[in-house]
Amino acid sequence: MVRVPVLVLDDGRSIPESAVIVEYLEDAFPAVPLHPADPVDHARVRLLTAVADNYVMRETFPLFALFDSKTPDEDAIQAQLTKLDGGIGLLNGLLAEDAARGPFAFGGRVSTADAWLVPVRYTLEGLMRFSGRTHLLDRHAAVAGYAHSLRESPALARVWDEMEEGLRAFMAQRTGS
Repeated sequence: MVRVPVLVLDDGRSIPESAVIVEYLEDAFPAVPLHPADPVDHARVRLLTAVADNYVMRETFPLFALFDSKTPDEDAIQAQLTKLDGGIGLLNGLLAEDAARGPFAFGGRVSTADAWLVPVRYTLEGLMRFSGRTHLLDRHAAVAGYAHSLRESPALARVWDEMEEGLRAFMAQRTGS
């Protein structure tokens, strides 16, 4: 599917797409739940993932194509960046509201929100590098800081590092080197 992230299982099978990976992990490892037990907290985690998907990622992907155009349309880029900024603002507000979150997206422990947000935050990092618009998160301290704080979790840091390796391999293949 040429997608990042992809979970490669020990037997060689692979599972692409963040949502599918998250559900697989919850089903395969029920002793270490990724969903909070409290239904309201669980809804909050789902809200984080929904905002990340529907208001951030949905607005991010068109920008890669706009920036990659041989003749970039600056008006279209600015319009899309405005939509993205609104989505990042929503996500930033949700992250900033949880005083107990620590390095994680919600509630002071790894949850499905983290499994979802690490690829989202990595994609934003990639967009900033790809576009040269390194200021995209300047107004969104909680989203910007999440990339640094997730390094406190070896599992989340590993996901970030593996996505970086996958992107390097993709870019090398894209340039033919």
